[in-house]
Amino acid sequence: MITNNDIIDAIETLVKGKFPGEPVYRDYTPAGFQRPSSLVELSGGKYYPNFGCGTVEVCPKFTLTTFVEVDAYHQQDDQELTRRQMILLGLFLPGYIRVKDRAPHVLDEGELHNGLDFAALTVTLSYTLDRREFMELQRAEDMGTLHIRQESNGMKSRGK
Repeated sequence: MITNNDIIDAIETLVKGKFPGEPVYRDYTPAGFQRPSSLVELSGGKYYPNFGCGTVEVCPKFTLTTFVEVDAYHQQDDQELTRRQMILLGLFLPGYIRVKDRAPHVLDEGELHNGLDFAALTVTLSYTLDRREFMELQRAEDMGTLHIRQESNGMKSRGK
């Protein structure tokens, strides 16, 4: 079974492969963060509990943001931002990404975002889970073995 955290791990690995030696932040960038760098975050999604008999479809949305060096006036190289954005987009062009033993596929919708000092893309993935696997996340830990001592008619017996 995979989770959205596993997908973030896989995306982070792909980004590090394209931009070796650069930090990849998760969920937020700290104050004074290093540039160039990238950010990976879970930015939404949907799930469909009645996808099929015993199956749940999960469609998480991830946003990847890339940052480049800025000058004293906080100006950046727009061409470099666009180049980096296209490299990130290329990570999803095969139509899927490998996550453990699964391959969530990329849905057709994607968005490109450009800001004053960043470029980003948002991609939605889709994968299915067996409802039983999904429900295992909800179960509490096993309490262990319960031993019951039963007495009747003066006789003692021990059962499990």
